[in-house]
Amino acid sequence: MIFKLIAISIIGVVVVLMLRSAKPEFAVFATIATGVIMVVILLSTLQDVILSFDNVVKKSGVDESVFSAVLKIIGIGYLTEYSASIATDAGCGSIAQKLQFGGKLTIFAMSISIVSALIDVVGELVNLV
Repeated sequence: MIFKLIAISIIGVVVVLMLRSAKPEFAVFATIATGVIMVVILLSTLQDVILSFDNVVKKSGVDESVFSAVLKIIGIGYLTEYSASIATDAGCGSIAQKLQFGGKLTIFAMSISIVSALIDVVGELVNLV
Protein backbone atom coordinates (compact mmCIF):
# COMPACT_ATOMS: atom_id res chain seq x y z
CA MET A 1 0.00 0.00 0.00
CA ILE A 2 2.78 2.48 0.84
CA PHE A 3 4.18 2.03 -2.66
CA LYS A 4 0.79 2.97 -4.14
CA LEU A 5 0.73 6.10 -1.99
CA ILE A 6 4.26 7.03 -2.98
CA ALA A 7 3.51 6.50 -6.67
CA ILE A 8 0.30 8.53 -6.49
CA SER A 9 2.01 11.33 -4.60
CA ILE A 10 4.89 11.52 -7.09
CA ILE A 11 2.47 11.57 -10.02
CA GLY A 12 0.41 14.21 -8.22
CA VAL A 13 3.45 16.39 -7.58
CA VAL A 14 4.51 16.16 -11.24
CA VAL A 15 1.00 17.08 -12.41
CA VAL A 16 0.81 20.00 -9.94
CA LEU A 17 4.22 21.32 -11.04
CA MET A 18 3.25 21.10 -14.70
CA LEU A 19 -0.06 22.85 -14.05
CA ARG A 20 1.58 25.61 -12.03
CA SER A 21 3.60 26.64 -15.05
CA ALA A 22 0.82 26.21 -17.62
CA LYS A 23 -2.49 26.77 -15.79
CA PRO A 24 -1.81 27.82 -12.18
CA GLU A 25 -5.51 28.07 -11.33
CA PHE A 26 -5.89 24.29 -11.83
CA ALA A 27 -2.92 23.32 -9.64
CA VAL A 28 -5.02 23.51 -6.47
CA PHE A 29 -7.59 21.13 -7.96
CA ALA A 30 -4.83 18.66 -8.88
CA THR A 31 -3.54 18.85 -5.31
CA ILE A 32 -7.00 18.18 -3.91
CA ALA A 33 -7.62 15.32 -6.35
CA THR A 34 -4.32 13.68 -5.45
CA GLY A 35 -5.14 13.94 -1.75
CA VAL A 36 -8.63 12.50 -2.23
CA ILE A 37 -7.25 9.53 -4.16
CA MET A 38 -4.74 8.90 -1.40
CA VAL A 39 -7.42 9.11 1.30
CA VAL A 40 -9.62 6.63 -0.56
CA ILE A 41 -6.75 4.17 -0.67
CA LEU A 42 -6.12 4.66 3.04
CA LEU A 43 -9.77 4.06 3.99
CA SER A 44 -9.45 0.27 3.74
CA THR A 45 -6.53 0.33 6.15
CA LEU A 46 -8.39 2.70 8.43
CA GLN A 47 -11.34 0.30 8.54
CA ASP A 48 -9.04 -2.51 9.74
CA VAL A 49 -7.59 -0.26 12.44
CA ILE A 50 -11.05 0.74 13.66
CA LEU A 51 -12.15 -2.90 13.86
CA SER A 52 -9.01 -3.77 15.85
CA PHE A 53 -9.60 -0.81 18.15
CA ASP A 54 -13.21 -1.92 18.64
CA ASN A 55 -12.02 -5.39 19.68
CA VAL A 56 -9.67 -3.87 22.24
CA VAL A 57 -12.51 -1.75 23.64
CA LYS A 58 -14.81 -4.77 23.93
CA LYS A 59 -12.13 -6.74 25.78
CA SER A 60 -11.36 -3.87 28.14
CA GLY A 61 -14.96 -3.21 29.13
CA VAL A 62 -14.69 0.51 28.31
CA ASP A 63 -18.01 2.18 27.53
CA GLU A 64 -18.83 2.32 23.81
CA SER A 65 -19.53 6.06 24.06
CA VAL A 66 -15.90 6.65 25.00
CA PHE A 67 -14.79 4.63 21.99
CA SER A 68 -17.10 6.63 19.77
CA ALA A 69 -15.83 9.93 21.18
CA VAL A 70 -12.20 8.90 20.65
CA LEU A 71 -12.89 7.95 17.03
CA LYS A 72 -14.67 11.26 16.43
CA ILE A 73 -11.77 13.18 17.95
CA ILE A 74 -9.26 11.32 15.79
CA GLY A 75 -11.41 11.96 12.72
CA ILE A 76 -11.71 15.67 13.52
CA GLY A 77 -7.96 15.90 13.94
CA TYR A 78 -7.22 14.25 10.61
CA LEU A 79 -9.89 16.15 8.69
CA THR A 80 -8.81 19.45 10.18
CA GLU A 81 -5.16 18.82 9.34
CA TYR A 82 -6.03 17.71 5.80
CA SER A 83 -8.27 20.72 5.20
CA ALA A 84 -5.68 23.09 6.63
CA SER A 85 -3.07 21.60 4.31
CA ILE A 86 -5.34 22.23 1.33
CA ALA A 87 -5.84 25.83 2.46
CA THR A 88 -2.08 26.27 2.87
CA ASP A 89 -1.44 24.78 -0.59
CA ALA A 90 -3.96 27.25 -2.00
CA GLY A 91 -2.00 30.11 -0.45
CA CYS A 92 -4.45 30.80 2.39
CA GLY A 93 -2.19 30.23 5.38
CA SER A 94 -4.25 32.49 7.62
CA ILE A 95 -7.40 30.47 6.96
CA ALA A 96 -5.46 27.26 7.58
CA GLN A 97 -4.31 28.51 11.00
CA LYS A 98 -7.84 29.47 11.99
CA LEU A 99 -9.12 26.10 10.82
CA GLN A 100 -6.51 24.33 12.94
CA PHE A 101 -7.46 26.46 15.94
CA GLY A 102 -11.13 25.61 15.42
CA GLY A 103 -10.28 21.92 15.19
CA LYS A 104 -8.32 22.09 18.44
CA LEU A 105 -11.20 23.82 20.21
CA THR A 106 -13.64 21.22 18.91
CA ILE A 107 -11.38 18.39 20.08
CA PHE A 108 -11.04 20.05 23.49
CA ALA A 109 -14.82 20.36 23.82
CA MET A 110 -15.36 16.74 22.81
CA SER A 111 -12.72 15.47 25.23
CA ILE A 112 -14.85 16.54 28.20
CA SER A 113 -16.95 13.37 27.85
CA ILE A 114 -13.81 11.22 27.92
CA VAL A 115 -12.45 13.01 30.99
CA SER A 116 -15.83 12.59 32.67
CA ALA A 117 -15.83 8.85 31.93
CA LEU A 118 -12.28 8.58 33.24
CA ILE A 119 -13.28 10.28 36.47
CA ASP A 120 -16.19 7.84 36.82
CA VAL A 121 -13.87 4.86 36.37
CA VAL A 122 -11.37 6.21 38.91
CA GLY A 123 -14.24 6.88 41.34
CA GLU A 124 -15.44 3.29 40.99
CA LEU A 125 -11.90 2.00 41.58
CA VAL A 126 -11.54 4.11 44.73
CA ASN A 127 -14.87 2.79 46.06
CA LEU A 128 -13.67 -0.79 45.52
CA VAL A 129 -10.59 -0.30 47.68
